[in-house]
Amino acid sequence: MLPPFRAVVLDLDGLLLDTEAGYLRAWRRTAAELGFELDDPLARRLSGQSIDRIAHILAEAFGPGFDFGRFQRLSAEHWRRQVEAEGIATRPGYGALMTALRRHEIPYLVATNSRRPYAEKCLALAGIRAEIPELVCRDEVEAGKPAPEIYLLACERLGQAPGDCLAVEDSHTGLLAAARAGAVPVLVPGEYRPPEALQLAAHTFESLQQLADAIATTV
Repeated sequence: MLPPFRAVVLDLDGLLLDTEAGYLRAWRRTAAELGFELDDPLARRLSGQSIDRIAHILAEAFGPGFDFGRFQRLSAEHWRRQVEAEGIATRPGYGALMTALRRHEIPYLVATNSRRPYAEKCLALAGIRAEIPELVCRDEVEAGKPAPEIYLLACERLGQAPGDCLAVEDSHTGLLAAARAGAVPVLVPGEYRPPEALQLAAHTFESLQQLADAIATTV
């Protein structure tokens, strides 16, 4: 059972949109082209991180010969070709969640570690841009998740205290940002289930459908 709440803040990549696998494919292909291996443990460290943090993690892992600028340009091109050919899918239960939020007139927005051009493009390719009333993006704050700034700004725009907002995430990075902001951290995990994320979450649901059902029985 969820606690009483007034609004919902939703992550984007890996939560509403099934983008993580596409990013990983592009990153692995690019790393291989540049002579590096992006294995599963390293990939898990990148999940949910801002681009600045990804740059730091990869530079640390691959050493001084790694050119992140070139990596970013090539991986962005690989990703663009993938999504323009295949589109981007929403995660299972997305429709049920949107229906529950609208039916019960619960204010919500998306708060993402992606910069606005990427977030807008992803939403458009998924065909759901019109369903998202507002975006709070990485380029609007000084520090991305796991810093609390994105969540503090999101709650401010919703006109609610952080403690009255559910913060729905799929990664430890996002949950940590939510907890630091004082929001209620809710986990809907994806492929990776870091133990630290499970420990940090106040509530965990196996799918967006389960979350939608819980919202419907709470309000």
